[in-house]
Amino acid sequence: AVVSTQSTGGETQEDIRKSIIEGENIISHLKFGLQDDSLEVQVAALSCLHSLSRSVKQLRTNLLDAEVWEPLLKLIKTDDDELVRTSSRTLCNLLLDFSPSKDILLEQEGTVELLSKLVLNSDDEVKLNGVWALMNITYKANSDLRSKILSHFGVLQILETVEDDCPKLKIKALGLLRNILCDPDEVDRIMTSHGREVLKTLVPILTDIDKWSDEEQEQVLCVFINIATGHIAKDLLTERDDLLLCLLRFLSHLNSQLQIAATTCITHLVKSEDSGCLERQNKLKEMGHFKELQTLLGARPEVADRAKIALQYFQ
Repeated sequence: AVVSTQSTGGETQEDIRKSIIEGENIISHLKFGLQDDSLEVQVAALSCLHSLSRSVKQLRTNLLDAEVWEPLLKLIKTDDDELVRTSSRTLCNLLLDFSPSKDILLEQEGTVELLSKLVLNSDDEVKLNGVWALMNITYKANSDLRSKILSHFGVLQILETVEDDCPKLKIKALGLLRNILCDPDEVDRIMTSHGREVLKTLVPILTDIDKWSDEEQEQVLCVFINIATGHIAKDLLTERDDLLLCLLRFLSHLNSQLQIAATTCITHLVKSEDSGCLERQNKLKEMGHFKELQTLLGARPEVADRAKIALQYFQ
């Protein structure tokens, strides 16, 4: 009951989390609770641990020192749905970039495979947590880790997840794809093998502007920003007039974040140090992008600054 109460108290306020930690040796109790024979105690301990894992300070100190990830990895492999839901939810926080537990967890045998299996779970929340965790570990990941993830959860599986009806799952899957497509050479390799499927999945989210939320469309634009850094990939994008027209439309969107994303994507497409840049610049000029970018010079500062950067590459 104490653990359950602590869980409720620690949900939102950092000062309450601090008082919980400093007031008693709660972390040790939690670790014992995670290993208790009672399912009710395990769920309560997990819920409290999840609340505390939202604190940056606790992630970097007490939760790391207590090695709570050890019993957590055991519970996530159980057959109980509630345990898997809560443990996978907590694991997402332990795998954040600023969490010291992230590297330790990734050193454990089978962690990437475990997360990939979560995405295949029939439970919607567990599936979401699995994609979320994969998105977290791919953020600033090295090439070896990204390749390892793709060997267990490939590009086509990511795209299939993007097509899910759940908006939260779609956004996290797009974030995962964005993190995977972060190196120009790897972008070219992936787009050479799966470019058709990537474009088939992503472009419709931009063309049907009323069907999808601004957040979903911004994430798609961010993926295209990364794709546009590829040497071969940028030509694949420029060949799609429907995509270029979407970028043009988003330049005049009321949401400044969408304007910035579209402008940044155009910048990568027309950079003058890349081969074929004149052809791409001329095509975008003919379609009206250059003229529309000029109108943005009078927009709010953050948009105007991005427009200036894009315009300087046009010759």
